[in-house]
Amino acid sequence: MKFNSYQNLRVANFSVHALCRLLEEANLDWRTALAEADIDPDAVNRPGGTIPAKKELAFQLRFVELTRERADLWVRAARAYTTATVGARGMALATAPTIAAWVEVVSAADYAPGLLDITPLRTSDDTVTGIEYTYPEAPEELLPFSAYREVYVTTRSFAWLYGGPFPFTRIEFPLPEISPDVLTYVSCQVDCGSDVLRLWWDPAISSEELPFGNAFQHAAWVKADTEVLESFRATDDWPDTVARAIRAAPALNRKLANVAAALQVSPRTLQRKLELTGHDFARLRDEILGDLASDMLSNTDHSVSRISRTLGYKDAASFTIAFKRWRGMPPTAYREASHYRNNSSSEE
Repeated sequence: MKFNSYQNLRVANFSVHALCRLLEEANLDWRTALAEADIDPDAVNRPGGTIPAKKELAFQLRFVELTRERADLWVRAARAYTTATVGARGMALATAPTIAAWVEVVSAADYAPGLLDITPLRTSDDTVTGIEYTYPEAPEELLPFSAYREVYVTTRSFAWLYGGPFPFTRIEFPLPEISPDVLTYVSCQVDCGSDVLRLWWDPAISSEELPFGNAFQHAAWVKADTEVLESFRATDDWPDTVARAIRAAPALNRKLANVAAALQVSPRTLQRKLELTGHDFARLRDEILGDLASDMLSNTDHSVSRISRTLGYKDAASFTIAFKRWRGMPPTAYREASHYRNNSSSEE
């Protein structure tokens, strides 16, 4: 994903939330860091909240500045990334039946917000024997933190998948030295000063069955992760494909840039394709969100606040204003009318 596309996205808030807590525990000024990144503390602490990706990036840069030479904090920050299994992509990784299957998913064209590229390393007979991380679009000052994060996340993820310490044979680390905090959980040789980050293992391990893998579930999650793209490729129906992307993740895909990232096209291309079919993204989005909101109000007992968060609204008041525009009445009135209609129909 190109850097300018990342700048236009909204992303889940758990990364910034975790980094804030680390700064607070280290008696570092996390409040000023948030303010300098123009991030509202309420947005960070709201479960399921999102923030603009460019603000997440600004905060990460501020975090790195505050924690310079504190690789121990960078390692602790990396732990937050290993505790989250986000969306279909995360579940596809968690259920991978082999390391080769995991690598195939993680290195696929990725619509998740990020500034790194992941490439499989292969033997002459095309067997996976490692992975390579590069950061073509990331700010240079973020690279040391990112390298520590990827080493920790990958080694811990592989240990969980493998059911014990994973037998890496060698790690090429793109910094002059590596912190002892990393060496406590990395038992293989670490070569510092490489051009990029690479992790190697015996190619025979790539095809071994993983103890917690599930081929059936893995295939289902991979399909869920790619079905929007498959639908588009089969039908070339841009409005329907956009609608599917919004329904799949309404909180994240409220912005055209996020949907464009999910479909692996530029925002300008997506806008042009919709215009050619006589559709406008904002109207299409509001139609889908209105349908989702109406369904939840009619068929669940979720509170208005919970529904507003599910659909990506900052608060219930903003959602209420939008819903009145869509349906001509407040959400509570719509729910009461829906229940009345349902009860009347059941009595006939």
